[in-house]
Amino acid sequence: MFCKNCGAEIADNATFCPKCGGQVNQQSNPQRPPYGGPQQYNGGYRPPVRQNTAKGKVLLIISGILCLLGGIITLVSLFGTFAQASLLSAGLSWLGISVGGFWAYLVFSLVASVLLLVAGILAIANCSKREKADMVFKLGILVVVLRIIDWIWGSALVAGLMSVVTPASVILGLICPVLMIVGGYLNKK
Repeated sequence: MFCKNCGAEIADNATFCPKCGGQVNQQSNPQRPPYGGPQQYNGGYRPPVRQNTAKGKVLLIISGILCLLGGIITLVSLFGTFAQASLLSAGLSWLGISVGGFWAYLVFSLVASVLLLVAGILAIANCSKREKADMVFKLGILVVVLRIIDWIWGSALVAGLMSVVTPASVILGLICPVLMIVGGYLNKK
């Protein structure tokens, strides 16, 4: 038997339709839908259509904006460091820190910061696109891994002379990409 309101198949002894909740008239309900099938609508109760929306959209927008902000702040800071190259090299030598190792670390930080910036742009651009969720998810993981390597390398390089890991860098460089991972995961479902 079929519901006269929504066309759903129902048990022969049902009083109400389990799909739309409409009352079933036992005498006038034929064994096939009266109007061609469940796709057609005859004016009775229409259950709400659940849209296939991206569940992680808000997280991706928020994390994308914060990753953009973190990438910009880090890049400005790194370019300031590159601008003071001669002073920095002399100071590092005086402190006993490898100048070559420090410059390699700065280049790595530059790459990680550009990736953070790109990740923020892609998270915002693809926040509603479920087919891009896997890419955003993997990009978030890559940013987290690079940021952790950056902090470990920087901390080992300066060996207690200064702190590489600050509260702002944790929020912008770790928590935001983790939110991006969660948003990408939610969009994949």
